[in-house]
Amino acid sequence: MGVIRRHELTDQEWELLAPLIPRAATGRPRVAHRQVINGMVYKIRTGISWRDLPERYGPWPTGPVRPVPRAAR
Repeated sequence: MGVIRRHELTDQEWELLAPLIPRAATGRPRVAHRQVINGMVYKIRTGISWRDLPERYGPWPTGPVRPVPRAAR
């Protein structure tokens, strides 16, 4: 994944979380789950708005509209 930034999941944290996220069955290519989750963590830790997320986390509407799997609620 490259450089792990302060607000991003480590490889060990991602290995625990990744199996809990269902794969998309069909549709257009999506922003990687890890990228979106790192954006969510960044937003929570910094308090910025979704629109102000750095581009490395994907286009701004990606985070707030990504459905949360039922098991994670």
